[in-house]
Amino acid sequence: MVTSKYFITVTTVVLGGSAQFYSYGVVNPAQVVITDWINQTYIERYKTPLSLTVSNVIWSFVVSSIAIGAILGASFTRIIGEKYGRRNGLIFNGILNVWAALFELVAKHFKSPEILIFGRFIYGINMGLSSGLVPMYLMEITPYRYRGPAGTLHQIAVAFSDWFSLLIGLPEVLGDANHWPLAFALPGVPAFALVCILPFCPESPKYTLGTKRDRERALKDVEVLIGKEQAPHMFESIVREVALDEGDGTFKELFTRPDLRIPLVVSILVMIAQQFTGCTAVFAFSTDMFLNAGLSPVLARFSTLAIGIVYFLFACTSPFLIHKVGRRSLSLFQLASCMLALTMLSLFTFLQTYEQVTLLTPYHSHKLLKVEWARYGTIFSLVFYMCVYGVGSPIPWIIASELFTQQFRATAVTVSVFVAWTFAFIVSTSYLPFQQLVGITLSYFPFIIGLAVFGIFIYILLPETRDRPMVEIITEVHHRTASISAGRPWDASRPPSRQEVQRLLDSMDPRSYSSYDNSVSAE
Repeated sequence: MVTSKYFITVTTVVLGGSAQFYSYGVVNPAQVVITDWINQTYIERYKTPLSLTVSNVIWSFVVSSIAIGAILGASFTRIIGEKYGRRNGLIFNGILNVWAALFELVAKHFKSPEILIFGRFIYGINMGLSSGLVPMYLMEITPYRYRGPAGTLHQIAVAFSDWFSLLIGLPEVLGDANHWPLAFALPGVPAFALVCILPFCPESPKYTLGTKRDRERALKDVEVLIGKEQAPHMFESIVREVALDEGDGTFKELFTRPDLRIPLVVSILVMIAQQFTGCTAVFAFSTDMFLNAGLSPVLARFSTLAIGIVYFLFACTSPFLIHKVGRRSLSLFQLASCMLALTMLSLFTFLQTYEQVTLLTPYHSHKLLKVEWARYGTIFSLVFYMCVYGVGSPIPWIIASELFTQQFRATAVTVSVFVAWTFAFIVSTSYLPFQQLVGITLSYFPFIIGLAVFGIFIYILLPETRDRPMVEIITEVHHRTASISAGRPWDASRPPSRQEVQRLLDSMDPRSYSSYDNSVSAE
């Protein structure tokens, strides 16, 4: 069905693009080493050590500089993807990654935490662009019936890069005081491979046909990807999509068209809810959480690696579960389970703190036993969190693609990714100072409350999108919203009447749903 060139293209993009999320987690196990280096650097500069507050703020910026860059990168996803093409955009992105790796490599030599932060900022631009360009390119070079699995490859690669970064960042591997620049610069290697290989791979046929208007080249690219026998079938499907997707799908139209406004709100809510799972804080500061649980620094780092592997293994099950269980049910399960995990984490850290305060009592051994029990409860909560978060982690990144047709897909994905990275920046920047202000136990409360609130909205608003025509999805979204507006949220789960469906169809632009349905039938 597909050719060796297709597999080479997908492998290059996944390893050189999706796996760049390695850069986000590599700081986690190396936190102690890097903070010591930063403190020593400022002692040499200003002859005085950093206070705990200033140290936490600087470390927060080391972590969150990626999120700042990702916000910027996500903002340019549609512009770069439409003006220069999906493939060329990824090549440009790879060049950025190589430059970022060089900055990370020389930061220690020049004794400059500022260079380290700037390099991670460029890494962030790379990750923001990858969040939109990689799934878009993978899905557009893949026959329709296989686009779902192709889209999940991006998230599986992200999960792999998360645990691999935790391994490489260990002081026992490359995260020690002498070699951590190599650990931080490692993403430059697959990025350089992408820059060298991808120019010989085909551009997205849909971009070539729809934007460049080069019919002959688009057909040749399809033949390169899936072979001459199957090429006419896929090419016909692409022609239909391009013919129906007239217009630019601008941001103004996305925000002003009534029939698009509600699906956009739903896709944004799903992304915000994902950030309120606390994933950004857990991935960035899990080593610190294990240290707070009373583990030694060595055991804390290896525990962080272990939960990263758990996350990857459970993320590998997500393509099967998403197809079998459905997007809506799995998303609600993930949010509810993450809320339970964070509640347990808060409870066990409270018990630990309380018992540590009352440890010096006549019943010393009895109190020590309780501290150990609470410590193991904290560890269990983090492992449980990684399991339930992993199974539903890809859902927010595919919902926008399924709520919008091809015409508005790139624009909607750009908006949702921008929102995701904006909230990731807010969480990663504010978590440590907030934790210092209110204590470890209360630091999880905003996530717990946010999950409860957004979980209710998603339960009411989010339709099931699995194997459903676009018209059914949009109709259900509008029906659910109308039920809330009328003060009857309990009616949201009731199927819409025929009159509601017809009234919505009469008010909608046929392109809002026909391109999706025709694409399905074409395949």
